[in-house]
Amino acid sequence: MCMKKQEETVTSDKKRKKIPLWGKILIGILVVVLLIGGGAYGAVTYYYNKMNIKGLEEDDTPAAQEYFDTDENTGNLEEMDPESIQLDSAEAVSSQKDVVNILLCGEENIGGGRGRTDSIMIATINKRDNQLKLTSIMRDSYVKIPGYTDNKINAAYHNGGMKSLIKTIKTNFGISVDGYVLVNFDSFQEIVDAVGGIDITLDEDEVKYLNSTNYISDTSNHTLSVGKNHMNGNQALGFARVRYVMRDGQYGDFARTLRHRTVMTALYKRIINKSTLEIVAMIPKILPLLTTNIEKSDLVNYIAMAVKVRDANKKIYTLNVPVEGGYKITRARGMSIILPEPLSKSVDKMQKFIYGSALDTKGEAEEGAKITIGQ
Repeated sequence: MCMKKQEETVTSDKKRKKIPLWGKILIGILVVVLLIGGGAYGAVTYYYNKMNIKGLEEDDTPAAQEYFDTDENTGNLEEMDPESIQLDSAEAVSSQKDVVNILLCGEENIGGGRGRTDSIMIATINKRDNQLKLTSIMRDSYVKIPGYTDNKINAAYHNGGMKSLIKTIKTNFGISVDGYVLVNFDSFQEIVDAVGGIDITLDEDEVKYLNSTNYISDTSNHTLSVGKNHMNGNQALGFARVRYVMRDGQYGDFARTLRHRTVMTALYKRIINKSTLEIVAMIPKILPLLTTNIEKSDLVNYIAMAVKVRDANKKIYTLNVPVEGGYKITRARGMSIILPEPLSKSVDKMQKFIYGSALDTKGEAEEGAKITIGQ
């Protein structure tokens, strides 16, 4: 099994960049704000208090008991002794006044309590280089989690909340986080429903699987058929979560990521085809679905900063971490993991990509992949 190229240009006639589902949902909301300008800006600030505002110190959920995934279909991956794995840390945490980093996370919470972050993404507003950037951290990345046993990075939030996840990112990658936004399964369903559903084309195997399993939790929605389907939020979520049914020759997490791209393409089409008034009307429905620690004054400044950068450069740059040539796929503690090896390769690339010319010692800005808004 091999990983896809980490950075690539996304156009109508090329493969689209792999971005986790939850990150794309939040990106979609950001893109809407940037596209329609002042109207959405005013609506977001007006409805700010509709969001679930929760500081890092306000998570009163007790620390969760550690556990390790039991992964299926891991093939012939080598099982490594955890004691033999030597994990590195970033030498220092980078922070620059002209660069804002917002952590975007999607929580997979089944059965109550605090779940795991099914998607981890950093949205960057780089004022100095006039660039909007998105860094996706693979959820199966095996890292140090301060105060806990080494594990997949998606366990950091489950173990100790958002404070633990942010500390984990700082420790391993040396990236400073200025705020976070969190959504969950229910939020995703409601966002899809808020835009009026999306159109997805299914093959026979996908239809059989989705209509016969609990991936679509509401059995009354087991009505999918081969070909184009207009899906509601519950159906779209089920489709996006499927791993063990092939799609376009892909399987496992690769197939799921492909489904994520398919869902977001459909979501983008629904949003872009709406009028400004329709989009502004959606904002009070969407904001209550988000949890954040970003204060209103900071949110106003971030949006203004993002709009200014957008006006100068409408491209979005993306990076996947661990970077190409900087990892191995293996097993540890019974889990299939992506082991950053060496971590320094991803750290150097990530810091240069995010901070660009704001890092005096790093030289010129990193270009990354180019995604035109709305594609």
